[in-house]
Amino acid sequence: MSDDFLPPNVNDFTDTANAHAAINQANALASQNTQAQYQMEEVEKNLAEAQLECEETLSRLRHDLRQDVLVIGNNSAPEWKDNPDSKKRVLTDEGVDKIMEILRRYINKETLLSNFDEKTINRRMLEFCLAFTGLILMKYEIFFRRPSMKECYDLLEERINRKVERKMMVNRILMRSSNQEEIKKDILEGMEKEIEDEIDKIQDEKKKLNLREFEMMFTGLKAIVEATHNRAWKGEERGSLRRHFNISEVIGGNASQAAPKNKIGFWSK
Repeated sequence: MSDDFLPPNVNDFTDTANAHAAINQANALASQNTQAQYQMEEVEKNLAEAQLECEETLSRLRHDLRQDVLVIGNNSAPEWKDNPDSKKRVLTDEGVDKIMEILRRYINKETLLSNFDEKTINRRMLEFCLAFTGLILMKYEIFFRRPSMKECYDLLEERINRKVERKMMVNRILMRSSNQEEIKKDILEGMEKEIEDEIDKIQDEKKKLNLREFEMMFTGLKAIVEATHNRAWKGEERGSLRRHFNISEVIGGNASQAAPKNKIGFWSK
């Protein structure tokens, strides 16, 4: 029988099958490594963005300055709503906007990724405190809210009603006959020339009450600005990011270099 018609060797089929299996296994491993590396890069990216994220902090500060209310929404998630009691507002919208403009200059990723020593941080914080308090001192009439005329009317009405109640109580103690409408009329007639002055007095009193909130408000803002600077002490923030990336690269490198222990076919030696 001629050699051209010899039956194929079984070992040849086995070697070919083993070779294809080894190639498929190597391709699958490479695909897994690529996918793992991509996922690791996404995790690193998300971690860096989360670590340098300042908008959430600034958004919360804005709501706090506006005295907004955190409530549970329709989807059972917390959300901010305008305070229904406008009398609780301490700052005007212009005041809130100006303070937020200042805070954005300090609370940002550029500050976080800076490299400050302790002396620089102390100097910058001193400059911030002096400039911020100086601005408030010069423009407090614009930044701090005055009560509206309706609020003044409501407060004045409350004061008049208290005067009426006191007068009626005195009459009851002295066993005098009293009529609430007549008493209120007498009080209003006595205050006729003083009502405008009383409204101005109410507005000044409410503004002074709002100004008393400044110290506590400033202390909180100063603490957040200082914390942002401390994260940049000796470049610690970018250093922590760099260390994390280096660890991830080492782990990713070891994973990509891993190879199957049991090799088959012509891959074995």
